[in-house]
Amino acid sequence: MAKYYPPLKVALMDDDFYALKWNTALMMRDPRTTVTIEAEKPRDLIAQLKSEGPPDVAIVDVEYAVTRLPVAEMLSSIREHAPETVIVCNSQYGECDTIKTAMNFGVKGFLLKSEVRMEIVSAISYAAHHGLVVSPSVFDLLPREYTFGPQKAHVLPAWKPNPRLTPQIIKSFWLRVFFGMRASLAAEELFVETATIERYVNQAYKVLTDGWADDAYLFDVDFAALSPEDQAFVWFTLPPREEL
Repeated sequence: MAKYYPPLKVALMDDDFYALKWNTALMMRDPRTTVTIEAEKPRDLIAQLKSEGPPDVAIVDVEYAVTRLPVAEMLSSIREHAPETVIVCNSQYGECDTIKTAMNFGVKGFLLKSEVRMEIVSAISYAAHHGLVVSPSVFDLLPREYTFGPQKAHVLPAWKPNPRLTPQIIKSFWLRVFFGMRASLAAEELFVETATIERYVNQAYKVLTDGWADDAYLFDVDFAALSPEDQAFVWFTLPPREEL
């Protein structure tokens, strides 16, 4: 397997415009990744691979309009134009036939959108560094040869926020750290005092380092070199520890 270094260069394809922009925002905010290609259609993705060059990782929606390029043809074209790129499939439903097709093309990830949510960067980082990763519901649908022996898939725990984060803390953290709002603007948005926002965000920083999230998904990131806000954002998006 090729060696990949952060920030991973990522290509995104999703025919849901809002899902595409959401994942782009997550990956551009995360210090572990940067987005180099965005596409709403498989053919647009292939065209950009030809013009922009291969990324480290391609995340592709495998449930899009049937009038468009079939999944097998899309994956084959990606392999042709970006043979070293790690391919990760994003799915709304996780249909057996689609999973089998993806496995036949050697993808390194198959994820249900509802299970991965905020931890998409941790998922693709695992795929780039270690191999096949799937979300929990997909594991039970994998062909036998991918669930046992040396090809055994790693099951990524479904993402959920640290249970010690209250809804108020999460909203304050989200506005300040993800959207980059000043504390005064976040306070106006939530109808609280500026000092309250600052207190909630400081509480979030403390809670997020309590050991609930799994720092094994940091991989080659120099965590100590990140700003406190970047560190907090990564902690927030990490999967929970499996024993938890």
